[in-house]
Amino acid sequence: MKLRTALAISALLSAMIALPAMAAPDVYVVNFRNDGEPASKMLDDALSAAIKIAGVEAEEVIVDTTTAAKWERSAHDAFNRNLVPVFNRWVGLPGFAAIVDADTKAVIGCVTPRIAPTEMARALRQMAQTAQGQAVMTRASTSSATECPADYNTPLVE
Repeated sequence: MKLRTALAISALLSAMIALPAMAAPDVYVVNFRNDGEPASKMLDDALSAAIKIAGVEAEEVIVDTTTAAKWERSAHDAFNRNLVPVFNRWVGLPGFAAIVDADTKAVIGCVTPRIAPTEMARALRQMAQTAQGQAVMTRASTSSATECPADYNTPLVE
């Protein structure tokens, strides 16, 4: 019996080692949404397509304030990824997504449903390249497309 258990554990460990490691994201795409906001639904569809088109290592983190339970889940998801400052900055303001450098946790830019999924994908690709430390050529005429909204919440001062 001990031999079988040892063999089973050995086989399990070998299988786990052989599994390919999941690539760490270059960027987090923090989607601020609420079911009552029409822009949220438009962004959900466009963002999903844009992430696929961009072909970058991106992890979507959804901050949903539709219900208290979704709000709490969102807070936990932000905490688990060390994105609490980003969460606190815009929680409650739906209809856009903040693109965050996965290593430094700095906000690189934002996208809204006002731009087409292909333009959003181009912006995501450029922001991911910025997170990787690559130089990126941008057109000045499109810079407003990735500007973030003003802070929605003010930090508590002690």
